[in-house]
Amino acid sequence: MCMLHSKGLSVSKQKEFRLPKHVIPINYKITLTPGIKVTTKTGDNEEVIYKFTGVEEVKVNVLHSTDRIVLHSANLEIHSASFVTKKGKRIEGIVTLDPKNEFAIITFNGIVPKGKGSLHMSFTGIHNTKLKGFYLSQWQDADKNDHQIFTTQFESTDARQAFPCFDEPAMKATFDVRLIVDSTLTALSNGRDIKTESIGNGKKMVTYERTPHMSTYLVAFCVGEFESSRPVFANGKEIRIWSIPGKNDLKEFALECGAFGVKWYEDFFNRPYFGGDKIDMIAIPDFASGAMENTGLITYRDTALLVNKATASYAELARVCEVILHELAHQWNGNEVTMDDWDGLGLNESFATIMAYLSMNDMFPEWHVYNEFGIDRAGAFALDSLKSTHAVEIPVSHPDDIQQFFDTITYEKGGSLLFQYIQYAGFETFRTGMRIYFERHALGNATVSQLWDALEEGAKVDGKDIPVRRLMDFWWKTAGHPVVSVAEGDKPGTIKVTQKKFQFLPAGDKDVWPVPLHIRYKLAGGAVVEQKHLFDAAEETITLGDKEIEFVVLNAGGSGFYRVDYSDGLREKALADVQNTLQIIERFNLVNDSWASVRARSENSMTSTEYLELVKSFSSETDANVWAVISGALRTVYGLTKGDHRQAFKQAIRDTVRPVFDKLGWTPKEVESVHTLQLRGQLASLLGTVASDRDIRAEAAVQFDKWKADRNSVDPNVVPALISILSYTGNKARFDEFLALSEAAPTSQEKLRFLGALGNFREEGLYKEAIELTLSGKIRTQDAPFILAGIIGTEHAGETAWDFMRANWEKIVATYPDNAVPRMVSSCSALDTPELQAEVVDFFAKNKVKEGDMAVAQMIERLSVNVGLRETETPKLTSYLETSARALASSKA
Repeated sequence: MCMLHSKGLSVSKQKEFRLPKHVIPINYKITLTPGIKVTTKTGDNEEVIYKFTGVEEVKVNVLHSTDRIVLHSANLEIHSASFVTKKGKRIEGIVTLDPKNEFAIITFNGIVPKGKGSLHMSFTGIHNTKLKGFYLSQWQDADKNDHQIFTTQFESTDARQAFPCFDEPAMKATFDVRLIVDSTLTALSNGRDIKTESIGNGKKMVTYERTPHMSTYLVAFCVGEFESSRPVFANGKEIRIWSIPGKNDLKEFALECGAFGVKWYEDFFNRPYFGGDKIDMIAIPDFASGAMENTGLITYRDTALLVNKATASYAELARVCEVILHELAHQWNGNEVTMDDWDGLGLNESFATIMAYLSMNDMFPEWHVYNEFGIDRAGAFALDSLKSTHAVEIPVSHPDDIQQFFDTITYEKGGSLLFQYIQYAGFETFRTGMRIYFERHALGNATVSQLWDALEEGAKVDGKDIPVRRLMDFWWKTAGHPVVSVAEGDKPGTIKVTQKKFQFLPAGDKDVWPVPLHIRYKLAGGAVVEQKHLFDAAEETITLGDKEIEFVVLNAGGSGFYRVDYSDGLREKALADVQNTLQIIERFNLVNDSWASVRARSENSMTSTEYLELVKSFSSETDANVWAVISGALRTVYGLTKGDHRQAFKQAIRDTVRPVFDKLGWTPKEVESVHTLQLRGQLASLLGTVASDRDIRAEAAVQFDKWKADRNSVDPNVVPALISILSYTGNKARFDEFLALSEAAPTSQEKLRFLGALGNFREEGLYKEAIELTLSGKIRTQDAPFILAGIIGTEHAGETAWDFMRANWEKIVATYPDNAVPRMVSSCSALDTPELQAEVVDFFAKNKVKEGDMAVAQMIERLSVNVGLRETETPKLTSYLETSARALASSKA
């Protein structure tokens, strides 16, 4: 269904949801009074809701005289509307609402003249609990007292739920905000508070500095009982971390990342932060996304901002760092220079994705984050291998469509395409082009073509002739990606390369990409050589020299967004000394591309049994990212086995993995990389769960007891593995212990670690209890959909969780955030039997998922791939394992 969005839109259809362009906003003066408690009784039932009231004056420029003005409004009651001309004449208006298009149409009893004037409105709204617009978040203190927070999430089209506005990215304005709140509360907004005055009745009015010229979706307010960190300053910008009280010990790492990011971006763009002299970052207890880049007031899910540096795992620290740097990147690319419309979302998210990794690589070079980026890119590859994928840039026909594009394609694929260009052109050349782009479009809006033009000019400034627009436009606007096959050519020293679109379920597409090949090779008797080559034909023979090839690596450095399929001969040469021939990211790509080939099941694809043989070449592998792919594949293959064959496969996993783990041991050495620390936990989890390693399971219980006695006695990177193993093998007592530990957890990361493990328990009564918890109100609605999704994805409890989801569908839709439901639904691709597949297809044919047409189509396609994989590969695995068992028995005889 999503391809209909990308290819079947008419111009008139797109314009239906757009505002007229003859009224241009200049400045908003907004006064809001949030948190008005309203209690209603129906019989014995009492319902409490919270409302807000508002008045606003919007200075506008009317381009031609008119008798009506159209702007956006959703879920607001507008009490009055009038227009005041430049000469002071007031013209009264009548408001008609168009809920479908979320318009407020103001018809005036006179003609609004051309020129500047001001639109005046008063209105009332409700603080919803769906985590968007001007919404309600709640938390409890140690004495179980409830506290309220009134906060905002406006991206993409929900500013209109807080105040009537021209809610499109190109309709920028400045904002003067005043908030009337209880005197005991803290009230934050985009600008620095410049005046606080008592107005009686326990209320105060806080006035904020005018914002820069910006889009409505970047406006923000946060009102509640908040506690601030100490301030730090970066090039004169004051940075503070805010949260509910009692969490200041979790803010130091965020302060470090924030200060580094501001300095790094100001240097990269060669221009100061545009939003003023302060940047507040605040953790909200209920938050639907990871974070939101509101100018000067960045809001976060608390797990993406607050972290205990001493007890957090590397993955948790890296997540916080990456999210903070991502949001700070937006302050330039997205906030100061904004996409012209939502079809250019990649200008925001793709760039913030790769900019976060570029800056993080400078902040923590020892983390080798470009290898980590391979995992993100692998997720984009997987989604982009579906027929139901989409291009990075895609037309938007309705506000509900916009939210669907906040996905792996827009973030990770778009970021990967930019990284591909950066590695091809060079970092300095990329930076030169970005500086040109900002000089041209500062405080305005831009299209992706204007960016390509700036990058192309930057290349010319640096003396490089790179056809950036031709190169990038095709990749950016074309769904899917190629697989480049490589074999030795007819003559020594040559290779033959061919390309075609890679899809799990091929549709016969004939696209030919301009592929920026990065080749590393060694010919007989020669040195290792690297070269770059633009491959833009269906096939080509490339001459490397006139000697025999010792090895050749396509996609050297791993930055290209294309898969590589080596001929058997070239793969054998690469694997002969794989640890020295291939870099980490190249080894990652090899195992990832090979596993994708298994899943594709095409005529020349690798089989699951051939993949298992390939894995044996990685017996000395020590990188966590490479093992993440291998472990995931082994777990999938495990799910394709049963009975005695499953027992044989468990032994095969132990034979492969245990020697690697034993070299590491349970205790970190004095000097270990973060990826070695990660690897220990990964392998322990694999061995202690599906591989049923008794020794690992027994020691996991010992290590967990140590950790409970002293949080610092066990490496933080091992703790998630301990929880995984003990939940996999646990009983009722362990379940109750984990539930209690989740309630007492000192950090949100730890709380979610235990809650997420509850569905791993194998006893039916226990996983059913875990499933019921997701709609009990005891788990935050921001977290519950993902916990339920995790259970749907399990072999032992998936069908039960699926039945629960269907039986409670109306309550789930009413309770969970709108953007979380499609992500939860995606997990149904794990229900990979023909019988369950039929149920899934039938259910979602009858139950539309809001903002989820594309997610449902992709899930159903992935489900088809998974069912086909089971049907095709299980017989092959059965034969393979039987042969392996006979060979082992023969060797022991």
